[in-house]
Amino acid sequence: MQQLRNEVLELFGRIKVPKMQVAKTVVFNGIRKGVQEADDPDEIATQNASILYPKDDVPSQTDFHRQLEKFQEIQRQRKEARGEHQDIKLFPPGKLIHLVKTGESSSCVHSVAKCLTCCTSNAGYEYTPVWADNGDFNEIVVSPTMGFDHFPNRICVELERVAVSFGIDITIGSSLQDREEGDRLHRNLF
Repeated sequence: MQQLRNEVLELFGRIKVPKMQVAKTVVFNGIRKGVQEADDPDEIATQNASILYPKDDVPSQTDFHRQLEKFQEIQRQRKEARGEHQDIKLFPPGKLIHLVKTGESSSCVHSVAKCLTCCTSNAGYEYTPVWADNGDFNEIVVSPTMGFDHFPNRICVELERVAVSFGIDITIGSSLQDREEGDRLHRNLF
């Protein structure tokens, strides 16, 4: 979490235009992406260069920069005061199946949903289950749909879709035969 916080603060310090312009750019690009694909790396780099200072050319004589240095010094002192400690890496236990976004349905309904939610809706995304190593989850990836991706109702819908694709009956009170078939599939996977 400290690394994420430091990266976000460093990014804020690199912004060379009013923050409202950045917000408008993010919203506009998100809505546009809902209508058409805009993942050209050169275009993204050009847009970033228009709103961010290069990492090695950030002005140091700003109020924000002085406040950030003071904050970093306080954090360094706090870390020193706590003494030597080891960072404990925390990972989810067990075998993991990660639902990876592999596609997106383009329709008017999905575009409207994205527009109404400022591009934070994951409506229309297609997911594929893949085996994942615990170490794959050693950092937090921030995205516009991060919150919605992990809402229980959304996960439930996707897990049900995956179960159906494997021929598993998802109705309440599935038959004993279905449960036995699920157990057999589970044993074969592990």
